[in-house]
Amino acid sequence: MSKAAVAWYSGLGRLRFFHDRQARREPLKAQPKTRKMRILELSARAVSENSISQRMCFACGGPPSTGAGEHVIPKWLQHKFNLFNERLTVLNGTLIPYRNLTVPCCEACNNGFLSQIENAVQPIIERGTVETQDEKLLLGRWLSKILIGFLVKETGLLLDRKRPDSGPMVPAQFIEELQHCHFVLQSARKPTTFRCLHGNLPFSLYFYEVADTGGDQEFDLSTNIFGQSVAIRAGRLGVIFVSDGGLQMHAGPGGPYALSGSAVSGAQFSELAARVHYKATLRDATHFYITSENDEFMQVEQMHVESYSGLIPGSDELRIFEEWDEEAFSYALAAYTRFDRSTVFDEGTKTCKSTLGSLLRDH
Repeated sequence: MSKAAVAWYSGLGRLRFFHDRQARREPLKAQPKTRKMRILELSARAVSENSISQRMCFACGGPPSTGAGEHVIPKWLQHKFNLFNERLTVLNGTLIPYRNLTVPCCEACNNGFLSQIENAVQPIIERGTVETQDEKLLLGRWLSKILIGFLVKETGLLLDRKRPDSGPMVPAQFIEELQHCHFVLQSARKPTTFRCLHGNLPFSLYFYEVADTGGDQEFDLSTNIFGQSVAIRAGRLGVIFVSDGGLQMHAGPGGPYALSGSAVSGAQFSELAARVHYKATLRDATHFYITSENDEFMQVEQMHVESYSGLIPGSDELRIFEEWDEEAFSYALAAYTRFDRSTVFDEGTKTCKSTLGSLLRDH
């Protein structure tokens, strides 16, 4: 597989915007300098349009350091997979080197809780397996950082580099759509309890053992910014993350065809990622949250699910996802697997060809 990265969004040009609403007991107010800001305040400041537009620290919204900033793909991972001179594709189709994928960050965040996240995840990547619930949370935090980092980077890049008046790839105010994703990231700052409706974690996460020839040196990355999903293959470990409050886990705890935890090929992992990315764009619901915090800990509680469309016609069940469209999915499948659409979609039967047949027979 290529070391390039892919970003794709749904609707054949129609951007999908989702918002996880947060319930707070009172509006944020200016705080005395003598009191340390709490996580909810730091997160709110970091995702504000003003902070993003002024290129403040992506993790806390404070003044950034004068250095290169935070590497969205950490340097230890770039060293391990020789990514420094490799390039990835951003939303407008241009290629940028991994080494240049940095976002503004202050020294305290860079050398503090963000460094702790990297140190915790590195042994999991080196081992190539996910063994505990705590490790799923560690990976969720790390992939939240990557997803937010991609979005922040793209708010600072022109949609058309030849036209300075074209505006950014992603408007600065869209970062607020990742408020919940930011809470997952910020939970590394202090002990945090998540009370979830669909499991133990407030996101969807699937992992796979990717077994290919030369697999230890293989790296691949794909994102769907507007579906709030990211998939990464690092050696023999493949992980897919969706910042959806766990709605995909509710629909199917094992992911597509319940294959999470299985051994798959690189091509099969790419197809699984495409299926999760596409389903992320079909999300038609959100959660209502109550968040609370004191000096020692934070609690994030899912209260209920709210559907944008209401009930499924003819039933008393909330509509959580829009209907799957095989023809629309074929565009995502082609993009993420890097095959021509004509090779993955059968126009006669209007179905996508799959690499998962052998797994499904054995599963």
